[in-house]
Amino acid sequence: MTCFTRLSNLTFLTIALTLGLATNLVAQVPTQVRTTSLGAQLPDQWGFRTPDGSTADQIPVNREAGGTRGPECTPPDQSLIALVPESLIGKTLAEYPKLFWYMPPTTASAVEFVLWNASDEEIYRVKYSLKPSATGETNKPRIMSLDIPTSANLAPLKANQLYYWQLVLVCNPKERSADIVVGGGIKRVEPSPTLTMRIQQATPQERVALYAQELLWYDTLETLVELHQDFPNDRNVQAAWNKLLYSVGLQSLSEQLNPNRSATLPESLSNSGDSSVE
Repeated sequence: MTCFTRLSNLTFLTIALTLGLATNLVAQVPTQVRTTSLGAQLPDQWGFRTPDGSTADQIPVNREAGGTRGPECTPPDQSLIALVPESLIGKTLAEYPKLFWYMPPTTASAVEFVLWNASDEEIYRVKYSLKPSATGETNKPRIMSLDIPTSANLAPLKANQLYYWQLVLVCNPKERSADIVVGGGIKRVEPSPTLTMRIQQATPQERVALYAQELLWYDTLETLVELHQDFPNDRNVQAAWNKLLYSVGLQSLSEQLNPNRSATLPESLSNSGDSSVE
């Protein structure tokens, strides 16, 4: 009987140790990546209205360049395009957001950026010279971006106010009616404490989903561009990029709007021209 008891205790101990080891092994197995694709977490539309009902009709800019007076400084089959929703208005959490546009080949001599507040007051303007190549055109087609600067005596964007921006290609400095102009609207919002905590703890992929759930256009776009640059061969990221373009009616430009050819405006022009704040 004593022998049986000892064997039983040994058996129970062995089982306990085995179960404990199995539990530890399970705990050490990394959590599997969510099977939901990144693109599936993006909305199909980015429609947005401000609390006072303002829509694209109140934004004095166009997303895509139209006809100009005088000679064109971009190819006839390629347009300067602001990367904004069809409503023209995009939300952001950033006090100094990053703005993106598609830059076609151009013979323009300069590019100008202008920012207005809700009272139609110009609060920032900067101009960069463009240095043409041997063919007379500046750069290849690419996505370009500009960070609204934290310096230049520019106060952070106020929450719950509408701003709008213009990106101007100066085709002929002596004939400004030939300028090509695009732009969009910006609405900065304050995050909830819960959202702030989740963003701080999230991976870049998870941040894309969090931003998209809140329809934070500029934050989603910036993070997805960064992901595409870091993982250029990731099919999941590429599919999400295509979905983002499709959701704002720019699916036909998915090949031209390649994030791998993106450049931040001050960096890309730092060795090819002068910049000035006016």
